[in-house]
Amino acid sequence: MRQSTFFASETIDAVRASGNVLRLPGGEIRLPTAFGFCRGVNRALAMLEEACAARDADPSSLFLLGQIIHNPWVNDYFAGLGVRILNSDQVDNLEDFITPADRAVIPAFGVKVDTEQRLKKVGCEVIDTTCGDVRRLWLWACRAAENAFGVLIFGRSDHDETVVTKSRLDAVGGKYLVVGDLIKTGQFADMIAGDIPDEKFAEFFPPICTNAESLEPFGQLAQVSQTTMLYSDTVAVREILEGAFAVRFGADLSADRLLFEPTVCHATQDHQTSAAELCSSGCDLVMVVGGFGSSNTRHLHELARGYVPAFFIENADAIVSADRVIAYDSNLDEPVALDDWLPTRRPLSIGVLAGASSPEIVVGQVIDRLAGFLR
Repeated sequence: MRQSTFFASETIDAVRASGNVLRLPGGEIRLPTAFGFCRGVNRALAMLEEACAARDADPSSLFLLGQIIHNPWVNDYFAGLGVRILNSDQVDNLEDFITPADRAVIPAFGVKVDTEQRLKKVGCEVIDTTCGDVRRLWLWACRAAENAFGVLIFGRSDHDETVVTKSRLDAVGGKYLVVGDLIKTGQFADMIAGDIPDEKFAEFFPPICTNAESLEPFGQLAQVSQTTMLYSDTVAVREILEGAFAVRFGADLSADRLLFEPTVCHATQDHQTSAAELCSSGCDLVMVVGGFGSSNTRHLHELARGYVPAFFIENADAIVSADRVIAYDSNLDEPVALDDWLPTRRPLSIGVLAGASSPEIVVGQVIDRLAGFLR
C-alpha cells in the first residue's frame, strides 16, 4: 500500500536530492539516512486513508480505537476528514458508540484482547492496522509464557503497545513484569541475585508493572522489548539479567533459564543508528521532530542529547524565534519555553531527526523554518 502524497514534502524531496544536506549562506541543515515514517506506519495510514475514501462510505462511520499513531498532526488530519477518534475510556465502552453499521479501526499498536472480543459481539466491520512487528512480539512472548517462562517487557508500562502486550499475556495466563529503564532493570536484577529481599517485590513493582505477586514466576525468564525502545539499552538489559541469573543459578544453568528475543523493530534500529551517525559527525545542534507521546521519538531525543544540544519539538510552530523555542523537557514530561537556544555564530550545522511516526510534511516545515535563520 502506498500512502497519500498529502504527508509528503517538496522540501524533504529537495534535501534528499542534494544528498540529505541543505546548504545555505549561514550553514547547513542535515538529515540522517533513515528518518520519518516506517513501513508499519505507512501501512496503517494507507489503510485508514483507503477506508476514508471507500466508495459509498461515510468517514463519520469510521471509529478509530485510539490514536492511529502517536502524532497529533496525523490524528488531527484524520479527524478533519470525519473519522471519530475514541479515547481510552470510550474504547472501554465502545458499545455506546459503535453500531453494526459502523467500521472500527484498530490502530498500529493493536488493541487489548477484550476489545477484540467486544468488537466481534458488536458485529461491525473491523479494519486492523496492527503493525506486523508488534504482532510478532505478542506471538513470541505468549509462546514463552505458555512454556512456563515469566516475561520481562522492557518498555513503558502505560504505552499503548505495552498495554496491549500485557493483555495478551494475561489472556494466556502468563506472568509479566515491565521495566522502563536500566535503573528498574537493575533493581529487578538485584532481587534475582539476592541483594534485595524477594518480599520487596510488590514495593518495587506496582500493579501497573506486573500481574505477579512475587518474584517466583520469574525464575525462568523471557525478555522482550517494546518495539520502539533503544536497541543499545535492550542489549544492556540482557547483560544485566545474565549477570544476575549467573549469581543466583550459576553460569551454566542461567543459559537454560533465560530467553531473549530482540523485538526492537528494524526500522527503529535503522533510525537510531543513522541518528547516532549524524549527531556524532559535527552537528552544532539537533532538532528532533515528532509527537511527545511517541516512544521512538523520545528515544531519538535521548540518543541525540548524548552528543550535542538537542531540542524535541512537535512542529514548526514550536520554533517561536531565533531566541525562543518550545521544546519537550524530559524531566518535567512537558514542553517548556527555552531562550537563547540558537547560537549566533555562523556557519552552523543543524541536524534534524524525525521519529517513525513523524510525517515528512511537518519535518519539511521545520526545515523551512530553520532555513530562515541561515539565509
